[in-house]
Amino acid sequence: MYGIIFTKGGDMMGKRVRFFYGINLLITLAFAMIFGGVLGSIKGNELILGMIVTMGVQLSLLVTSLIYRKKYHEKRNYNYNFNKYIILSVIIPVIVFLLSSFCLGLLNINYVPTEYKNMIFVIATITTIIGSISEEIGWRGTLLPIFEKKYTPFISSLFVGLLWGAWHFFKISAVGILGYILFIPSIVMYSVLISYIYNKSSKSILNPIVFHSFINICSILLIYERECIEFYIISFVISIIAIILLYLFDKNYFIIKK
Repeated sequence: MYGIIFTKGGDMMGKRVRFFYGINLLITLAFAMIFGGVLGSIKGNELILGMIVTMGVQLSLLVTSLIYRKKYHEKRNYNYNFNKYIILSVIIPVIVFLLSSFCLGLLNINYVPTEYKNMIFVIATITTIIGSISEEIGWRGTLLPIFEKKYTPFISSLFVGLLWGAWHFFKISAVGILGYILFIPSIVMYSVLISYIYNKSSKSILNPIVFHSFINICSILLIYERECIEFYIISFVISIIAIILLYLFDKNYFIIKK
């Protein structure tokens, strides 16, 4: 996939993708150093500080999108319509994480009560919503349409998922190289599911934001201290099953280019 995206002398789509992703990596690193450096020197609740740093890094997607649009003179008005697909945006991530949590228990990786309680959970919810808004404006709102100019929505969602997953390179410090490598395919599957809902809902950005927010909230509540290789494999398999069901229900979406 990288060979297709980053081919030298590629077409306009490739140039735009390289610009978006390259700028985003630079801003991500800069924000990580700024937020991590400033907040790292402040004494306080480590959970809260960690959430703010994470949110700060996520804001790189919003800034990148603004820079991209200025460079390519693109104006985009987002659709925030509330529609029936909001139900899938909640149900799918909840089911994936509930089943993953259950399967982890079968593997004797038992449930650990989260430390995100009371006001800390409220702050976690606020920061994850803000971070999800920024990320979805970037990944689905800006990058996905670039790929869709050349590929089907399904193939485009795979490319976005690959880049989205690779962007989480800071996870290497927490789960190691192997964990990071297995994390990426699970994110690619989330990208397919989120992009499906996004496109089917007349590109209402509200749905990806809700889906993304519930991924993070469910992770806090159900997978606390259990984000591991086994979890990535299980969530990948469950997501694949969900995608197969969507394919059986709506084959045209997966094979027809708009």
